[in-house]
Parts: sequence; structure tokens; C-alpha cells
Amino acid sequence: MPHQLYAVTAVAAGILLVSLGVTLVLAFRIRRLRAERDRAVRLAREELARDVHDLAGHWLWLASIKSELAYRHAAGDERLRGELAEALDAVRHAAHAVRHVSRGTRGDRRLSLQGESTRAQSLLAGFGIDCSVSVARPGLPEDVSAVLGTVVREGVTNMLRHSEPGRCVIELTGRDGRLLLSVANDGAPHGSHRERPGGDGLGNLRHRVTGLGGTLRTTADGDGWFRLVAEVPEKFSE
Repeated sequence: MPHQLYAVTAVAAGILLVSLGVTLVLAFRIRRLRAERDRAVRLAREELARDVHDLAGHWLWLASIKSELAYRHAAGDERLRGELAEALDAVRHAAHAVRHVSRGTRGDRRLSLQGESTRAQSLLAGFGIDCSVSVARPGLPEDVSAVLGTVVREGVTNMLRHSEPGRCVIELTGRDGRLLLSVANDGAPHGSHRERPGGDGLGNLRHRVTGLGGTLRTTADGDGWFRLVAEVPEKFSE
């Protein structure tokens, strides 16, 4: 009888240990799955925020630039200038809100290097800025073209916000399977174009460029030329 009791106790203890082991394994798996879920949600939110910045932010930026151009041309009409100033203020508040609120879907992106360069050339002409563009590259992969298009857009945005250029040069060159895109302007006083650590634009842009296995850098020459330069592989694959 004692032997039977001992056997039953041993079996019960074994079952208990196995149950505890299974419970611990399940607990660790649940914790890991939750961590993976939280990480996936965080990454999705960050990606959505970048998309909102790139899409909605672009149109708000364009509205701001156009309004500012009209404001400059409305000299002498104080009433019109006042209304345009209010419009500019509203657009800037909306742009600020976009940085903090992300909702909706990715939408139709359809960005391209050629399209953004042509748009930039036309926009800069409205400000009396001479802009030469040389970005023709047959067969450029869609992903690469879209990212380089955002480089042009962000470069022109910063140019109009922080400098007073007379000339702009947007140029794409290639060598040994690498592409080098430069967005340069001659209106940068020495030391004036330093990237702000908390700036959303260049930070998001750098994330996209490095996602292609590329690099992003800025340089300012002593002669007043400032350059935003992106280097990426010509052929990109996940």
C-alpha cells in the first residue's frame, strides 16, 4: 500500500511539474507574441505617419508655397495680403497637425523622380529661380524613383524655407550600379543649412533612403552652395 501511495504521489507530482512547465512555456510564448504584436503595431504606425507626412504634407506644403507667392505679388493690396496671411497661417497650422495625427490609408502614391523634378522646376520658376534638371534614367525601378522623388521634394522644400537662391541644380548620375542624386542651390549662407535634430522631413527621408540600402547627406560649400545628396543602389530588391 505505501508503495502504491508513493507511486500515485510521484505521478501526481510529475503531472504537476509537466503542467507547470507547459504553463510557463505558454506564458513565455504569449509574452513573446504580445511583444511581436506591439512591435508590428508600432512599425505600422510609424510607416503610416511617414506616409501621411509625405502625402498630405506635400499638398499642404504646395498650398503654403503658392499662398506665399501670391502674398508677395499682392503688394499694395493690404486687404488681399491680410486674407492671404490668414490662409498661410491656416495651412501652417494644418501642417503642424499632420505631424501629430495620422489616419486614413496610404492612398495612391505614384511618386517619381521625373515627376517631382518637373514639378519643382515649374514651382521654382514662379519664384524667379533658375532651375536646371538632369534626371533622365530609363528603366529606373519604381521604388527607387519614388524615394528619389521625395528627396527632390524635401530638398526644394528646405531650399524655399531656409535660403534665397538664384539657381538650383537637380542632377542624377550613376556609376558602378550606384545612383547619386544631388539637389543643390546657391542661396545658402555659411552654416545656415544644418539639419535640425527633431525635423520630420529629413528624418523621414533618411529612413526611406537607408531602407533602399542608401545614404543621405548634406554639404554646404564656402561659396554659398548647399547640397542634399542621396546615394542608392540602382537595382533594389528586398
